[in-house]
Amino acid sequence: MRNGIYIYGVIATSSMQDFGAIGIGNKPTKVWTIGCKDVAAVVSASPLVVYNSLAQEKTVKDLVIHQFVIEKVMEQFTIIPLKFGTMVKTEEEAITFLEKGYPLLSSELGKMEGNIELDVVATWELPKVLRTVVRDSHLIQNKQKEIALKDTASVEDKVALGQLVEQALQARKADNYELMLQTLKERATDVCLHDLANDEMIFNAAFLLKKKDEESFTELVHALDQKLEDTVKFRVIGPLPLYSFSTILFESIDPHSVEEAKKTFGLHGELTDKTIRDTYRQLARQCHPDKKSAKDTMDFSLLHAAYKTLMNFVENGLMQIEVYQWKKDFQ
Repeated sequence: MRNGIYIYGVIATSSMQDFGAIGIGNKPTKVWTIGCKDVAAVVSASPLVVYNSLAQEKTVKDLVIHQFVIEKVMEQFTIIPLKFGTMVKTEEEAITFLEKGYPLLSSELGKMEGNIELDVVATWELPKVLRTVVRDSHLIQNKQKEIALKDTASVEDKVALGQLVEQALQARKADNYELMLQTLKERATDVCLHDLANDEMIFNAAFLLKKKDEESFTELVHALDQKLEDTVKFRVIGPLPLYSFSTILFESIDPHSVEEAKKTFGLHGELTDKTIRDTYRQLARQCHPDKKSAKDTMDFSLLHAAYKTLMNFVENGLMQIEVYQWKKDFQ
């Protein structure tokens, strides 16, 4: 199988770096840097593959190596990771990626220099939480006393008690969540909230902070643990690469897809925004689904896909480079 160049991430350096034989391949392969000005791509020579078509076992194995390489590089440099599975065919293409993306890559490296990501996950110790919820709720205590005075608790009584407990748990969860977020974000530069994996998990967030603040941030987590009376189990994961705050998405556009899109539009020669937009409007009027039969609706879908391909090509050439960040929805 032919080798290509696998790109793990980008660092700020003007000299070639050799990180040893730790890269993706049939056996551990050399990881080094390909540079442009004062930025460099961390790469290895790896078999050209399409990861979404590989067996899960191989994909997982390479993902583990991908993360390991980035973490090793982190020991010496701030690294902006690339999306797992990013490859180019040649070193020349890697250099073109750096040249084309230089303004963006240099800017991101400047913003992220000296920063780390710490992920904080908090789960409930449910038996302990239930005890404190009952202890602190007069409504629950009164209902329990009311039921205890009866010879037999009715179904309605049990349902009512359960609803009181559930309401108290939800209120406690919201209070715990807000306390954690407001306490920890004061020491962080940025925060990304992640989805909760199950009912026991009450907090899951990534924090961007200066490396020098790692110890004091961890101390804040310990203080929260004590304040919550050991009802919550905290896990601090990291330092991690800046996955949640700055991951580079890099995609090479297939020249054949551009030519097919040009044929769909009936265009030849140099492309411009105006030419593409004008042609799209003209063709869209002819095959819009509101005016054509169901059979012709596919024509409009193909037209729209061709439009996106051509506009991406005009704006970005055959390479698209952008920074991806997780959704941030905290106040």
